[in-house]
Amino acid sequence: MELRGALAGLRRDDLEWRRGQLAMAKALSAWRREPAAAPVLAAMKRFGAGAVLASCGPLAELFMQGAARAPEFADSLVVAALAALDGNPLGQLPLPHGASDAVPTLVLARDGDATLAIVAYDGAVLAMLPPPGTARFRPVESWNCVLRGSGAADVVRWRDGCLPEIQHMALGEGQVHYRRGDATAVEVRRADGALVVLRLERALRDAEPVREVRLADGALLHRASARRADSRDELIVSLLGRMERMDAIPRLAALALGEGGEALRWRALCEVIALDAVVGVEILRRVAAGAQDPLAVQAGELREALFASRPELREAAA
Repeated sequence: MELRGALAGLRRDDLEWRRGQLAMAKALSAWRREPAAAPVLAAMKRFGAGAVLASCGPLAELFMQGAARAPEFADSLVVAALAALDGNPLGQLPLPHGASDAVPTLVLARDGDATLAIVAYDGAVLAMLPPPGTARFRPVESWNCVLRGSGAADVVRWRDGCLPEIQHMALGEGQVHYRRGDATAVEVRRADGALVVLRLERALRDAEPVREVRLADGALLHRASARRADSRDELIVSLLGRMERMDAIPRLAALALGEGGEALRWRALCEVIALDAVVGVEILRRVAAGAQDPLAVQAGELREALFASRPELREAAA
């Protein structure tokens, strides 16, 4: 298909492109009303609002082991999209999409804390990636159904203070697996050609931070908030630190000692240390003294590391 002339024309007049996008939007709207899609999308609204998956019949049926409903659901979208593209070759379905680690994702529905998406893995791209050195644990529960293709994945289980346990899992058509992402990570490492997966995810209500762990020894390398509001607040806290706002130290200390998300508390604590190390080591002492505080061990280790690198801080703290 020769598209250069059409693309050049769009630089002068995008009317046809806008008409095409309208046609794509109509095609997507029509698909959402089809018998193969409408019950599933209605069930997604209940699931996104917190309903148990088993009570969301049409959605739950997509993730029954060996069931045929998932391919039928995905195929109905492919048929509708190809029919729309046939008359609008430059069009795009108005659905959120993106690529992470060279893995394209198409979000079919997003309701509340839940998303339903199609994920594709390119075997040639996966083969060129370096061996993984870390694993990320996200506070979500997810159901994955292999629609097409085969491959293999690493299943990594981890808890604070433990070495990661790694198992290998073969993947094949019709296979469904469930995981809680706060303690288990499933990473596809090989695809025989192409591997296409239908994925349902929902954030866990008691959302822990996203954690990145080194596979070699289980060391925690990075943590980030799983809540959008916390991510926004972390940016604000970091900005206060970069602006050297000494007047913000009391508020930052209160955040560090509060009961908010671990990632936000730790970010606030680091900024206090950067602004005033003496105040920072005192906050570290108070956090480390909290027997039930999830940051206690990490705060104690950082305090001792600071004392070792800056002996004057130990005297000041005393």
